[in-house]
Amino acid sequence: MSTKIVIADDHELFADGLEKLIRANQDYQVVGKFKNGVEVMEYIDRGGQIDLMVLDLNMPKMDGTQLLGHLHRNHPKLKVLVVSMHHSPNTMEMVRKFGAKGYIGKDSSVSELLTAIEEVLKGNEYFNEPLEEPMPSVNQDHFGGIFGAYGLSKREVEIIRLIINQYEGGEIADILNLSPLTVKTHRKNIFRKLGVRNLAGIVSLVQKSGINGQRLN
Repeated sequence: MSTKIVIADDHELFADGLEKLIRANQDYQVVGKFKNGVEVMEYIDRGGQIDLMVLDLNMPKMDGTQLLGHLHRNHPKLKVLVVSMHHSPNTMEMVRKFGAKGYIGKDSSVSELLTAIEEVLKGNEYFNEPLEEPMPSVNQDHFGGIFGAYGLSKREVEIIRLIINQYEGGEIADILNLSPLTVKTHRKNIFRKLGVRNLAGIVSLVQKSGINGQRLN
């Protein structure tokens, strides 16, 4: 029986090339290509079977980081290999925390891609650079201080803290006694104020702050 693989990447040219490389192995079957996390979840909800997901982080609607958090909570057995331009130790640590089993950069060789797929399917982890620096984290006071310069409200800082700790929109709404729509609006405003597209951008801001070695709680 063929191994069922899906590709989640909104760059059509890259996704098409990736599909051709994967299909070169007769044991692999690409059963779907999706441009955002929403499409992936719709496929899973319809009963789509997946052995491995090759995932980009930057996607519209529901990006790769959001999707990883959801899959980690609701489909923990699904194997995910991240292939992304965000090729840094901190990003690798972040996706590992969110349940990814592998991570390679989009500048990797074909042989490394195929090796990563093989290793992840075997149940092993494959991260092609050492995690030299842990993902920066800060306590709540420092956390608020970092983002205060961006004009974020106390509520928005609370929401960022929960997002980084892998809480989803509905859970954040319950914790903060807000409606899911309000949380979604806050999230859009947060990204706009910070000038980022996803959680990886927020992590980068924390990294640049130079604050390390403290826990986010």
